[in-house]
Amino acid sequence: MKIDKKKIFEFVRKHFSLGKAFLVVFVIFILFIDENSCIQRVRYDRQINDLRQQIAAQNDTTDYYNQQIERLKTDKNEVEQIAREQYYMSKPSEDIYIIEPKKQTH
Repeated sequence: MKIDKKKIFEFVRKHFSLGKAFLVVFVIFILFIDENSCIQRVRYDRQINDLRQQIAAQNDTTDYYNQQIERLKTDKNEVEQIAREQYYMSKPSEDIYIIEPKKQTH
């Protein structure tokens, strides 16, 4: 079976044009190669969503600490409770006993 080069050339000439070839190259460039490609855009969108989640978590943390600061500024009992629990402070007539949990041995 012999391949006829003339028929192949006519087929290529009939079905493929310079405009179609340019269009295919352009689409491939836009989808995969360009720095603003669709693949890169998906990566950027994912990164943006991750950063938004981190911002939301940081805002929640900031809100918690701002509320804690306001409680400390306004409530004397809150200050006393933190001083006793975290810094083991006591009134002059009190004794403090620290009980540590037993370490489990296997």
